[in-house]
Amino acid sequence: MIKNYFKIAWRNLIKNKGFALINLLGLATGFTVCLLIVMYARYEFSYENTNSNADRIIRLTTDRMDGESITAQDCETYPPIGPKIKSELPDVENFTRAYQVGEPSVNVRVGDKNNLIDRVYAVDTSYFSIFTSHFINGTPEKIFARPGEAVLTKSTALKYFNRTDVVGETIEMQFGKGPTLLKVVAVVEDGPSNTHLKFDMLISYATLLSDPVLQSEYGEKEDNWNGNNTFTYVLLNKQAGYSHFTKSLAGFSKRLIDEKKIKQTRFIGQKIGDIHLYSKKTFEPEPNGDATSVYFLLAVALLIIISAFVNYINLATSKALDRAKEVGIRKVVGSTKHQLKIQFLIESLVMNLLAGALAVLISWFLKSKFITLSGLPEGIDIYQNMFFWEMLISFIITGVFLSGLYPAFVLSSFKPSLVLKGSFSHSTRGILLRKSLVVVQFTITVILLIQIFTVSEQLSYLRSIDLGVNTNNTIVVKAPAENGSREKYDAFKQALLAKANIKSVSVSGCVPGQMAGQMSTTTGINLSEKISENNYNFYLTDIDADYIPVMGMKLKAGNNFDKTSSIDKKEVIVNEEALRLWGIQDAEKAVGRKLNFWGSDWTIRGVLKNYYQESAKSAFIPIIHKFSNYFGSYASIKFLNNNPKEQIAQVQETYKSIFPATAFSYFFMDKAYNMQYKSDERFQSVFAVLTGFSILIACLGLFGLALFMVSKRRKEIGIRKVIGASVINILVLLSNSFIKTVLISIIIGIPVTYIIAKKWLANFANRIELSWWLFALPVLLILLLVIFTVCINTIRTAVANPVKSLRTE
Repeated sequence: MIKNYFKIAWRNLIKNKGFALINLLGLATGFTVCLLIVMYARYEFSYENTNSNADRIIRLTTDRMDGESITAQDCETYPPIGPKIKSELPDVENFTRAYQVGEPSVNVRVGDKNNLIDRVYAVDTSYFSIFTSHFINGTPEKIFARPGEAVLTKSTALKYFNRTDVVGETIEMQFGKGPTLLKVVAVVEDGPSNTHLKFDMLISYATLLSDPVLQSEYGEKEDNWNGNNTFTYVLLNKQAGYSHFTKSLAGFSKRLIDEKKIKQTRFIGQKIGDIHLYSKKTFEPEPNGDATSVYFLLAVALLIIISAFVNYINLATSKALDRAKEVGIRKVVGSTKHQLKIQFLIESLVMNLLAGALAVLISWFLKSKFITLSGLPEGIDIYQNMFFWEMLISFIITGVFLSGLYPAFVLSSFKPSLVLKGSFSHSTRGILLRKSLVVVQFTITVILLIQIFTVSEQLSYLRSIDLGVNTNNTIVVKAPAENGSREKYDAFKQALLAKANIKSVSVSGCVPGQMAGQMSTTTGINLSEKISENNYNFYLTDIDADYIPVMGMKLKAGNNFDKTSSIDKKEVIVNEEALRLWGIQDAEKAVGRKLNFWGSDWTIRGVLKNYYQESAKSAFIPIIHKFSNYFGSYASIKFLNNNPKEQIAQVQETYKSIFPATAFSYFFMDKAYNMQYKSDERFQSVFAVLTGFSILIACLGLFGLALFMVSKRRKEIGIRKVIGASVINILVLLSNSFIKTVLISIIIGIPVTYIIAKKWLANFANRIELSWWLFALPVLLILLLVIFTVCINTIRTAVANPVKSLRTE
């Protein structure tokens, strides 16, 4: 009997190839979209799940307070926090610190070769007992107990030594004051891509505290309560709960304030599993993801697969009605409701199985493109993940019941007398069903299309905003580790300026386009004469006299630094946002005023117009610029023209001639700046593709319904033509019902998407207003698509010879 059900199902598919193909494409598209988006979301939510202690690891972060208000949230803390919290809170089993060395890279010498290595951290002896790593060479016992120890990842060892058995080898980290010698004590597997704290090399924290070169470079001390530049992680004991620990942490913060260790500061515990998607704090080790975007894409994928199921229900019901006589005859000759239900469910099963197979094939072709588009790691293989196949099976089972249950139960319940007359297709019940499903489907399409127009317009608007800085034709070179004297930089600068196409050169501690975390921060800077103090968070960066002209920044008041400037003069240039926090409205009146800065008075020399250190997505930040002509971080080189290959070659040749012992590292400022939009552009691209799939599925459904409608009204069309109706009259007649249905979708969709768009735009400091055309244009596009889709099906019948239509009937 079951074999017979499958045989009939297959015959019906072959007999109705057009409808089968439309259903197959719709379901397969829905499955493909959902599978890929769910795999992406699963990866985003999987951060830290390879760590066996993930549920017990808490990162300590710092909130800067101004009274009861939070002025800044920093993911770094003070060095003594780890040891102190372990000794005072019984909930804490262990701790480890991670201090980034190099920020972002270190010049490393192996043999006679110099290389740059990224992501170097100094960590405590307990690091590997808290974070899970697989050791290839060496053992975790007593590791990092002594200064001068280093652990390399497998890829780092292969890069510098071409092998992994390198325990006992020596490497040098190069700094301005000399080298730091390190002995390799272990090699570990590369960390997973789904962790927030990635590293290429780890060194012992004892090296940071005792090595003379590192001390001169960073000055980190065990009892340092003035600088919070350390990531601190605690491992809770197995009996401790997160909520209890956070309450204990509040009391711990209060005790530190009472002990005069800190002021206007509190410490917050953050689960490491929440960092990637939910943390928006400053000085993160890498850009984080966004939970809102992930949930949004999941919601879109859900809407698309619902649209695909709606398609199937609509078309299956419509086509099943065409089989009314078959249903009636089956019931007359003895078929039961149960048997008819099984028949329709088997047909749905066959269709969903075929759609699942096609979805696997489509996803195979789209896999590499999707990985690039979504930002997933290149090595990920979704087909080796059992979750992919479990999801596919669940989609097929869900599809069978959601898309097959209604036709099975409704059509099997018809009275033979009614279905043999074929009257249900013209009944109020049948018409209302199909129209309701079309309304649902096109409401989804309206919402998605208006949203993608909003996203696109918002990103275009952000790119059109005046950044307050000129990033064009600018190469940024990382400072060498050997620049012990001013003369070398002067020689480097003069050699560059001697070239015809180089306009100017400047040095600075940070450049626009880099994350604000590249700068130092401090609180408690106030006007000297101010009676009440505020604890606002300010960003600090060093610049020379050429920096402002090179960056194309504008002074609103006062003067730039010049050849007479020096750090001893204690002069600063501040931006307008800093003035706003101090309550100064007139920039001219700010020039010459004194600041209480680290216990001494500094003079405001000039006021810069606000510029976006990061992208225009965020609000302006208060920046204080101090003078320094020391080549310690970056040199920015402005060219007169745009010839990248030639420019890189010129700068590299000059650099290597002046600093031969340091690896050359550079980036283009405009590209670095645009990288900040990468996540938004990725979101826009993925969203646009999903919207395209939604429109495709909706049009497929509409195409199938229009095809069914035309086939049922062929005789009516022939009669209308005989009595004088024109082709246009017939097209209007047949399109009218669909357009009215879609208009209902538009009326429902517009207010829903307005609310969604407003909520999404609230994430941006600078945002567009929702103009009428953002709604009108997508609506017009949808109406044109509907008319076009319906016309494709109707025009052939409308222009056909009516005699042929009537004879066929």
